[in-house]
Formats: sequence, structure tokens, C-alpha cells
Amino acid sequence: MIQIKGQVVNLFSTEGGTNKQGEEYEGSDKVQLLGNVLLPNGDLKYDLVDLKVSNVEDWKQYKNKKIAVDVGAYAPSKGNVIFFVAKGAKPQEVA
Repeated sequence: MIQIKGQVVNLFSTEGGTNKQGEEYEGSDKVQLLGNVLLPNGDLKYDLVDLKVSNVEDWKQYKNKKIAVDVGAYAPSKGNVIFFVAKGAKPQEVA
């Protein structure tokens, strides 16, 4: 399992709809985390990561706080990695 640490900067919900193939999909709740990514040359850059969560209400208490949470990841296409909160994982506030 991968653990991501960052500051919760935004909470939002997306609406469902229909994709290009005419298939319907449901809306989802998401959390945006701001964190540091280590670059190959040793420098750090800020990066914003969107995480799909089961219920955005569970995250409201962490807005503007630094947290750590277990996530999974998959790559639907080359150069594109999608992160998601692992089932049953809860955010933990960190210093």
C-alpha cells in the first residue's frame, strides 16, 4: 500500500453523466491534497492530487490540515496515474 501525505485544500463532488460510448456513470466525492514531490535532481515541487473518497463529509474536519492516508494507484494510460483512498482507510492528522 502507498501512503500519501499532504494538506487537505479542497473538498468537492462531481456530477454523474454519460461518456462518449453512451454509458452512464455516477458522480463522486473528491478531496484535493497539496503535497511535495521529490524530483530526480533532489529539488521539491508542490503537487495537487485528487483522491476519490466514499463520503466527503468524513473529510470536512481535516480541511486545511496535514494528513496521511493509505491509497492505491493505477495507470489507465501512459504517464497518467490515478490515486484513490484504499477501502476502509481513514485519514490521520500529522504534524
